[in-house]
This record gives sequence, C-alpha cells and structure tokens, in this order.
Amino acid sequence: MDHMTKDKSTNWKTERRKRAWALYQAGWLQKDIAEAMGVTNGAVSQWVKRGKEGGDAALQERPKSGAP
Repeated sequence: MDHMTKDKSTNWKTERRKRAWALYQAGWLQKDIAEAMGVTNGAVSQWVKRGKEGGDAALQERPKSGAP
C-alpha cells in the first residue's frame, strides 16, 4: 500500500469515529449511530468509550502493533 492510499484509509476511519462521537454528543443512541453508519454496536461502544476518555484526540488512528 503506498503512502497516499494509507493516508486516505486512515483519514476516513478517523473521520468516521469522530462523526460517531459527534452524533453521540448530540444525543443519539449508540444503536442508532451504529445503524446509520453501518457498523456494529460494539464498534460504536468502543469509539464512545475512547471519546469519553480523551475526546477527539483519542479517536485518531492508533499505530499498528506487530511486524509490518
């Protein structure tokens, strides 16, 4: 995967997490966010937890662990 493709992949995932966090802060239920975004309830639950613990900064893409 070249550098530009990786940046785009990371960016849309980060933006998806931030959008879910914004919807949660606006009063949406986690199950409704999951349905609207086409992800699992568990994914939204993890994102909300990260958002509560560290805000938008906690929703950034994390470095991959292990061998490249």
